[in-house]
Amino acid sequence: MINGDVNEFVNGLYYGDERVFVYKGIKYFMQGLLVNDKLTLFLDSWDPPSKDYLWQQAGDRKNYPVESFLNAKLFDGKSFWEVEQEIEWVDD
Repeated sequence: MINGDVNEFVNGLYYGDERVFVYKGIKYFMQGLLVNDKLTLFLDSWDPPSKDYLWQQAGDRKNYPVESFLNAKLFDGKSFWEVEQEIEWVDD
């Protein structure tokens, strides 16, 4: 991960921390929210903006969907772990 520690980045996701990052020129925004009593993780594109969330998944206190995000093929058909060295963590 460029400009940050990947373990710190991932650990914050488990707490619902907001994360802004860039992959191949696209700025992404990730956050966790409580929606209808479900812990839900959302991925959105800020630049260029997307109309809908690119990815979202609900979980619970025992099964928060961070691992699902990390393994989802969201980045050119690759998982977060497969491209994390190309991801830049930005503070916006």
